[in-house]
Amino acid sequence: MNNQNFEESSAQNSISDVVNLPDEQRQLVNWIIHQKKVTLAEVALHTNQSEEDAQNLLQSLINQGFIQELNDSASVYYQPLFSNQKKSRLSRNIWDQL
Repeated sequence: MNNQNFEESSAQNSISDVVNLPDEQRQLVNWIIHQKKVTLAEVALHTNQSEEDAQNLLQSLINQGFIQELNDSASVYYQPLFSNQKKSRLSRNIWDQL
């Protein structure tokens, strides 16, 4: 995979992409946005799920690029992960030629 393909495949979502998520995921992402940073225990409590189920939900959102996991020296936190730039439909090579 070349650098350009890697950058395109790892592009982050914008906050407007949250509306396309299923209800449970959308509500959780919105809650995390308002909280700024949450723990697994807080997510489990908020969603009324076991920590294992909450972890699976968080992992799905990580895989989709909506949140990120941060490892502190003592704890693991989850926070929103959004790009502020609009996604371009034109390749980087075309923009470079303009």
